[in-house]
Amino acid sequence: MSQGIDLPTLPEAPQNVHEDITPEEALHFLHTGGWGEDPALKLVLQDAEQAEQAEQTRQYVLSWTQSQILYQSPFTPRYWPGTQTEAASISFFTVATAVNGITPQVMAGLFYENPPFMIQERPGTTAQAARALQALLAYQLDDCDFRAELKLGISNCLLFGTSMFQWGWEKFTRERKIVKRKTPAVVIPSTVPGAPDTRISSGELEEEVIEEVIDRPTFEHIVDLREILVDPGLRVPDIRKGKYVIRRRYMTFDDLDKLRDREGYNLPPREELLNLFFPPEELPDPAQGELNGRNPMWEARAEPRWVPTTADPFQKPLEVLERWDNETYIVVLQKKLVIYNDKNVYGKIPFLSIGWWNIPGGFWSLGLGRTIGAEQRLQTGITNLLLDNASLNLNTPLVRVRGKSIPTQSIRICPGKIIEVDEQGDLEPLKRLPAIPEANELMGMSQSRADTVSGNNPITGGGQAGSSGHSNLARSSAGAQALAQGASSGISEFIDNLADQVIVPLLYEFQEMNRALLPESQLEYIMSEELKHSYAIEGNDLLEILNARVKFSILAGSKMQTRRNMAQGLPLLSQFLANPAITEQLSIEGKKIDVNEIVRMWFEASDWKNLNDVIVPMTPQDLQRQQQQSQGGQLQQKAQVTSQLQNQKFQQAQTLADQENTARAARDVLREAFKKSVEPETLAGEPNTTGIGFGGEA
Repeated sequence: MSQGIDLPTLPEAPQNVHEDITPEEALHFLHTGGWGEDPALKLVLQDAEQAEQAEQTRQYVLSWTQSQILYQSPFTPRYWPGTQTEAASISFFTVATAVNGITPQVMAGLFYENPPFMIQERPGTTAQAARALQALLAYQLDDCDFRAELKLGISNCLLFGTSMFQWGWEKFTRERKIVKRKTPAVVIPSTVPGAPDTRISSGELEEEVIEEVIDRPTFEHIVDLREILVDPGLRVPDIRKGKYVIRRRYMTFDDLDKLRDREGYNLPPREELLNLFFPPEELPDPAQGELNGRNPMWEARAEPRWVPTTADPFQKPLEVLERWDNETYIVVLQKKLVIYNDKNVYGKIPFLSIGWWNIPGGFWSLGLGRTIGAEQRLQTGITNLLLDNASLNLNTPLVRVRGKSIPTQSIRICPGKIIEVDEQGDLEPLKRLPAIPEANELMGMSQSRADTVSGNNPITGGGQAGSSGHSNLARSSAGAQALAQGASSGISEFIDNLADQVIVPLLYEFQEMNRALLPESQLEYIMSEELKHSYAIEGNDLLEILNARVKFSILAGSKMQTRRNMAQGLPLLSQFLANPAITEQLSIEGKKIDVNEIVRMWFEASDWKNLNDVIVPMTPQDLQRQQQQSQGGQLQQKAQVTSQLQNQKFQQAQTLADQENTARAARDVLREAFKKSVEPETLAGEPNTTGIGFGGEA
């Protein structure tokens, strides 16, 4: 850009921008469902001013600035009055310790399992489609850094009392490098049954750059609460129930230029847009609330968002105001130009919120900086006073009689020092009262109150119990358990609220956006290429994933006991289902037990994630061996049946032969008996009295 040329700037806002919206403008919205350019600009600027003013008036109660200072606890040197001698200046980190002690507990409670949610199919949806949807959402949560963003948001909530998140959808093109062979590998089939084929490659590789279009949901935590201007009339700690939400951004040329391809945005040409960053350049208005509490002597935070941090003109910021309500979405550049004015594509305010210590009748909540900040100040004051008192005891001040023993220079004490005085008692140590013994007890009581209010006591935090000032309740196992349960109840309640107000609603929003905005090609790529999910490999219809009707739940916080009960009852359930009486009764009803589902339940209960690596489909060789074994088993079984039949026939034949021999012998005996009984006496010479016959004597 050459000097001396009057470069164009944005036109000034209309003079009536602070006037009320006219009936004609409201009637236009009633008929068309959208605001004109002038009333849209009025709406954004007036709502932003009112919300920002209401937010600033609550700063004394919310104490965001003081909370930031207490968290960093900057070193502030103290001096003895009238001297350059340093006094005790010990910094305490009571607030920071509580925040960084509770955050891991909350994260551990939420991410007890991976993915951190459960899914239950509703009527009309198969269990396979529900599990495929669970895998898809888990992949998208990882893709948008859900865990990292949630952790930062939890820290904000604990410190300041409120945390806000924004979700949405983005589409962009990116380049990805892949490596492939210059010439395809030659495959030589194996001549040995069951052995793998031989692949011969030249070993020459080449790199290829491919372009891919990415459609994905987004999720981010709001770094600075002052970045969001909330409806001042919102009376509950749920931002979705407000009339509107305004987000103040500071966007660079590159950020604005990316919006050009999105439908509905009306941006100046690229050359004119670039001119705004050169003299006479457009200067962004600073957010005055974000300047509070900044001190260059100890400030550890980044530069304010409106301050250029590079000489690159494409990275200089301009102010952008985004106003969301359930019907419209309006974007204003530099409080002068409306660059987007259309319907809200989501149909709802795309923000979520959570509070730590809710205030009845208000949106904003109190954080640990407000609730235990006074304890940190108390502990700092008592500790420094104790150290000052110890310093005075180690370096005792001297008292001399006025007008006597006047030294010509300052008296310095050292071993073996001789000081001459006129009379005894002219120079002697200052008599002081000893430090109050209650000081250590007061410190312990202060820490106990901080632990009670925050819930970050030594038991729930995994630390060691303190000494003075702490209750002896922790000395017994029952007392320790009661103390831990009482202190962690607040954390469990916070985890439940976080699940109900942030995580579960976010899952439903992701599902709705997938149904409306996720291309089928992108869905197929995720399920087939990225996840290698069995639902896609088996050839099921992927549209059933998008149309699945499910219920999401989070087994965290107070619901963790349900999860433990499920894991503990799984062995008994497995034994019950393995009972032959149960399987027989199910078979009578035409049902069976799905063993794969039982195995999956065991893997989930034990938190093993390699189910698909342990149970895999059979290879063609495995199937062939199974068939051979099955055929051999059938032949063996047939041979056993044949042998059994032959043995039975032989046994039957033996039995019949034995019976026939017995009958034959009986017939022979009877025949001989009949013969003897009928022979004439004259032939035998005497009567037959020994044989068995009719009429014979016994």
